[in-house]
Amino acid sequence: MLARSDDRVGQFCMLISMVIAGTIGYFVVNSKQSPLNVVFFRCTIGGAGLVVYCLKRGFFRAIRLSTRQKCTLIAGGLTLVFNWYFLFTAYRLTSIGVTTVVYHFQPFLLLLAGFVFLKERPSASSVAWLLVAFAGLVMIAEPGSERLGASYMLGVASALVAAVLYAATTLLTKTLSGSIRPEPIAASHMIIGALVFSLLADFQHLPGSPVELYSVLTLGVFHTTLMYVLLYTAFTKARTTSIAVLSFAYPLVAVMVDYFAFAKSMGPIQTLGGVLILLAGLAYTNRVRVPFLTVKKVAQAR
Repeated sequence: MLARSDDRVGQFCMLISMVIAGTIGYFVVNSKQSPLNVVFFRCTIGGAGLVVYCLKRGFFRAIRLSTRQKCTLIAGGLTLVFNWYFLFTAYRLTSIGVTTVVYHFQPFLLLLAGFVFLKERPSASSVAWLLVAFAGLVMIAEPGSERLGASYMLGVASALVAAVLYAATTLLTKTLSGSIRPEPIAASHMIIGALVFSLLADFQHLPGSPVELYSVLTLGVFHTTLMYVLLYTAFTKARTTSIAVLSFAYPLVAVMVDYFAFAKSMGPIQTLGGVLILLAGLAYTNRVRVPFLTVKKVAQAR
């Protein structure tokens, strides 16, 4: 059992990390950098901070990984950093708010992955929440709407690809649990990302103004090093239910940033779709059962 004081510390760390995460889009846009460049700088600066943190805490000591585990670590790093690339691309094609809400379809992608690859049979309530979230996704995309245009649909697709890649990262990282702490995993992922995106980044167009430089540094120091440290502190101290509930501060902050900083807001149908996704995700992660499905199941058992 976690002590109440530990849970409160964990809740505080989780809330702060989610608020920080909700402002990522603001700094990505203000950096005036291509998504490739943003990922490179975030990995390089944030990775350097995480490596220093791990060295000071001695987290790199006595790490022994098999060849298979090393391949898993590399694959997880690639899926994570390319998830960022598609996420940052979606920011520019749609909006920060829409992208972040669509990105939160990710828990249901894990549900589908478990069903397809691990043969895990989802409960009736989980399927029901999946259908609610999918309805919300369709409402956000508004297929056939001439008002939104092709670039918007491409942005929604990019956000979904980002969610798929992040779900893959989660599954790959879970296979390493017990063999290595999460902090060295994150630091390793950043090193992998920096190496890969050093080949893809456009060094002809680097941050020029103080605002652009400040945005890039902030993404590395605060939105990577600090945020990851806070997240892992939350994961070790807070209760699972606290983490699940507080994680939804991320999209709410992102939508607020989008509105107040860039005067962008979702239309009525999109807003309803976003609410459906977030409510379904909250219900699913907290294992809320759909009443009529539960009653039916009990009746069948009798």
